[in-house]
Amino acid sequence: MDPSVTLWQFLLQLLKEQSNGHLIAWTSSDGEFKLVDAEEVARLWGLRKNKTNMNYDKLSRALRYYYDKNIIRKVSGQKFVYKFVSFPEPHRAPQ
Repeated sequence: MDPSVTLWQFLLQLLKEQSNGHLIAWTSSDGEFKLVDAEEVARLWGLRKNKTNMNYDKLSRALRYYYDKNIIRKVSGQKFVYKFVSFPEPHRAPQ
């Protein structure tokens, strides 16, 4: 596991593995996804970054960093639902 991976890359990695459907799942074909088990996704991110006290509040704060960068945005009115707005190079949206 690459510790230098960014949060958005980590989320994409989780989404690519269908076995993670109980944690995170695509909700549409246009980049929208839901953190099905937000606390567990946060815990896994904490393990990846060696931050054992990671929780969803901290993860969501980190996700907000991507709003200004036009990478991810929150889907309004839906809890734990986000959308990839763009995929920074060299990564592309999954097919």
